[in-house]
Amino acid sequence: MRMAKNEEKNKDINQASESYSAKDIYILEGLEPVRKRPGMYIGSTGVDGLHHLIWEVFDNSIDEAMAGFAKNIKIELLKNNRVAVTDDGRGIPVDIHPQTKKSALETAATTLHAGGKFGGESYKVSGGLHGVGLSVVNALSVWMRAEVCRDNNLYVQEYKQGKPQFSVKKIGKCDRRGTKIIFDADPEIFSKIEYDIKKIVDHLRQQALLTKGIRIEIIDESGKAPFYYSFYFEGGLISFIDYLNVSHKAIQKEVFYVNKNYENIDVEAAFVYNEENDARELSFANNIYTPDGGMHLTGFRSALTRVLNDYARNNNYLKESDENLTGDDVREGLTAVVSVKLREPQFEGQTKARLGNPPARTAVESVVSESLKEFLEKYSLDARAVMEKCLLAQKARKAAKAAKDTVLRKGILEGLSLHGKLADCSTKNVEEGELFIVEGDSAGGCFDGDTKVALIDGRNLAFKELVKEYKQGKKNYCYTLGKNGDVEVAPILHPRKTKKNMEVVKVILDNQEEIICTPDHKFMLKNGGYKKAKDLENGNSLMPLYRQHSKIGNRITIKGYEMVFSPKSNRWIFTHLLADKHNIENGVYEKNINEAIHHIDFNKLNNNPDNLLRMSKLEHILYHSKLLEKTIHREDVKERCRQIRQTKEFKEKIRNIMMTPKMRKMLSERAREQWQNEEYKNYMTSKFLDFYYSNEEYRNKNNKNLNEAQKKYWSDDNNRAKQSEKVKEYFKKYPENKKVLSEISVKQWNNPELLDWRKIKTKEQWTLEFRKKRKVAYDKTYLNKALKVLSDIYRDNREIDKQKYDEIRKLTNDKSLIKYETVCQRFFGGDENQLNEAVIYFNHRVKSVTPLKEKIDVYDLEVLGTHNFALASGVFVHNSAKQGRDRRFQAILPLRGKILNVEKSRLDKMLLNNEIKSLVIALGTAISDSFNIENLRYGKIVIMTDADTDGAHIRTLLLTLFYRYFRLVIENGHLYIAQPPLYRVQVGKEIRYVYNDNQKDKIVKELTQGKKETSANIQRYKGLGEMNPEQLWETTMNPEKRTLKAIVIEDAQEADRLFEILMSNQVEPRKQFIQSNATTVKNLDI
Repeated sequence: MRMAKNEEKNKDINQASESYSAKDIYILEGLEPVRKRPGMYIGSTGVDGLHHLIWEVFDNSIDEAMAGFAKNIKIELLKNNRVAVTDDGRGIPVDIHPQTKKSALETAATTLHAGGKFGGESYKVSGGLHGVGLSVVNALSVWMRAEVCRDNNLYVQEYKQGKPQFSVKKIGKCDRRGTKIIFDADPEIFSKIEYDIKKIVDHLRQQALLTKGIRIEIIDESGKAPFYYSFYFEGGLISFIDYLNVSHKAIQKEVFYVNKNYENIDVEAAFVYNEENDARELSFANNIYTPDGGMHLTGFRSALTRVLNDYARNNNYLKESDENLTGDDVREGLTAVVSVKLREPQFEGQTKARLGNPPARTAVESVVSESLKEFLEKYSLDARAVMEKCLLAQKARKAAKAAKDTVLRKGILEGLSLHGKLADCSTKNVEEGELFIVEGDSAGGCFDGDTKVALIDGRNLAFKELVKEYKQGKKNYCYTLGKNGDVEVAPILHPRKTKKNMEVVKVILDNQEEIICTPDHKFMLKNGGYKKAKDLENGNSLMPLYRQHSKIGNRITIKGYEMVFSPKSNRWIFTHLLADKHNIENGVYEKNINEAIHHIDFNKLNNNPDNLLRMSKLEHILYHSKLLEKTIHREDVKERCRQIRQTKEFKEKIRNIMMTPKMRKMLSERAREQWQNEEYKNYMTSKFLDFYYSNEEYRNKNNKNLNEAQKKYWSDDNNRAKQSEKVKEYFKKYPENKKVLSEISVKQWNNPELLDWRKIKTKEQWTLEFRKKRKVAYDKTYLNKALKVLSDIYRDNREIDKQKYDEIRKLTNDKSLIKYETVCQRFFGGDENQLNEAVIYFNHRVKSVTPLKEKIDVYDLEVLGTHNFALASGVFVHNSAKQGRDRRFQAILPLRGKILNVEKSRLDKMLLNNEIKSLVIALGTAISDSFNIENLRYGKIVIMTDADTDGAHIRTLLLTLFYRYFRLVIENGHLYIAQPPLYRVQVGKEIRYVYNDNQKDKIVKELTQGKKETSANIQRYKGLGEMNPEQLWETTMNPEKRTLKAIVIEDAQEADRLFEILMSNQVEPRKQFIQSNATTVKNLDI
């Protein structure tokens, strides 16, 4: 019986082979429109359109296979972007076509809609069929060559942009049959010609799975190393289902499979249910993937829903009063493939995204219905598992509806404002608006509302109070560290409650101050870097803010004014001078000589820039004289003056006055007259000697003065010159020593190459700029190291112990830890008191960081430019990262860590997750059956995560979420991924941002080539938080300069597939993925 069928099939094949000739090629219209409007034929001129050229040629070969004439197809990616497709089918006819009077090969390749499917019996089913797709490929190629082996002869013809270069000619013999098409896509049509081997492999794997017994080979010779892949499947759709379900656990023991013909339409379908929640349905018509489904998929869904509902009621799974299972209920956890083969398929457009033949629905629905009924009766255990899965999905759908309604009500009640989470934009134009979804860490941390900020007006004000005053229109100012590392004054912007019900930690400092903040808030370290609160450790050195009120003495002539200690210059600075500088730099007023700074409200502690005026000193005196009752004539001031005259400090001041040059000159002249008296001279000498030998303190002080005098002596060039003469005299006296040293030197430097090399290198390196930079860098290292060691000594002993410092120097043998005396002289002009102040006020240290159980609402503020401010507790901290945006059209939604894995969660569970709930409300589209793309609140949704593994994980989670529940957001082109730079490269004053390692090496070479600077300063950004807001805006958020990756549905599908592999319960697929990708990992975070 089987032999009879095979003979009959072979007979049909032979008849078809004999009837396939030039008369089977039909002409419908010309070719020229293809080059003018390629998108009409291949969808686009981008990546998809480029690969569509391969699919069109391949479809011709697969048609031969479906007709039973081909068993092998080979696709080759050749050098110079050429592609070759070879099959062992019958070969395109080469005889003369009766209409065109040209070879059928030339007709098929150069005439649009000339092919074998438009009549005759050459193909019963087809997808490509020579001239239809082949002529399009020819038209869009700068060069194409067709080779046909037919009747033991090899025929060839070449084309340029669709035009034949010569007639079809026979060039030799061949011992095989088939067609080989080689083409070179036209760069005038395609902006970028770069084939994606993965895309090609995935597509051809599908074709091999759909066509039993066909062998497909893929050879990539375009790169450095050749790539080879081969597919051959005997199982057809059952093999396809196994492949699709490799990372899922099936609940059926048997795969449903049917392959029948219904009224000349071949129907093949297979499905299996698994433990997951998503449905994956792939549909094909004549082996062409129809991503938008069509009539055949509609028929399958209809049959599945009807048959399962009938079975549920007939077997008491559903009671009479129960509602039917919906289409969504029966498709949850379904993996299915539907394939039909039919004559004259009606696709929507040349790209064939959807099948439009109504008979296909009837055929699939009839075949699947009949076979599924038999399957459920035959495999009762599988039927029960499927029923339980569908009923569970129904219950989850009802629960999800309740949860979804709750989320929607929440959005309406809160006006979609998401207080404490979403930092919204002001624009009402949806197309202009952008929503950036960022990691919680990237969005910045916040403080307890009772945390106090150090204000310039002399107050320490809590965040809650700052918010109130800001709403009332009051402008407050804070301390901040500028880019040069010195203390500055800056206005406080947007103090606000940023988040609700947040986890917090308590940071305790060595001054016993306590700070409560979110774990991700950044504290400024003494070296100018930042560290998150959760990462702070006992002993970490923080950047301090020290304040005091001025006291008269040591060149300070005004009392009671606020001063701050500068961490850069290690000296005290009056706060009103900082505020005055702020006003001058911001154009509030100009600076002129002989001017005084006046406090408008006469409160010398209120140093708000708004409270300062500049006026001439005379005007200032006159102004105060008119208002003496507010100044020196106040009774409290008069009493204070009386008390001052009785103090030691006042008396010391008088003494200092007496020591002025003018006073000393006058006293000196008086003394000279006295010393001319011999009796007076002898008397004073004896008294001095008595005093000197009886007063040890004076002797020590005198010795110290002599020591300072000798230092001053040796700093004089003339004195050193005199000593030099003495050295010369020494060598004249002992010439043998000079000779020995000279011989050693000559021996070392008599090598001319060494001398030349040293001259060149010295000249290259020791530029004036290099010397300045070197000195600054070395001095900074020397000073910071010395101050840190002295600060540690002071912290442990409460005194500055020079002997202990010297012991540490000797013990560590650290050459950059210079002598105490050198530090004092070089950086503090020999003023030991100033050095002691720098040590005492060097830093604050962390004692402990403790997580708190209670969750609280938290606050933050913004400081433009510097993005840091000082707390009243005496440390500088970072402010929120939300200022790296344009508030007019850019909104930011921070997510706390990784969102829920929607791969393993039903909708009802998913909507209980606060982060997903917030995202749903922020988007405005609702979700599930209430989803409405018209309500989307932003034109662009941008996923902006760190460049580390955590960031990639969060990005994949979000892509999966959008793919499963907001697919129209992707399909309508609203979803993007931000592309922050990976490196910051600086050479001299020039700064570039680069996005990968290859680009980094290229930029470094470009910036250093032929320049004095031979090395580059390279900073790698592991996270967005490592950029300051200007850098974040400049590189990632500024529409004029940023790079955004537009997400298409294939990107989301790939993310979804990888997530299935990595997050499923199946160990083997995950193991294979890790093993196959392990060698490509870079910058692994451990």
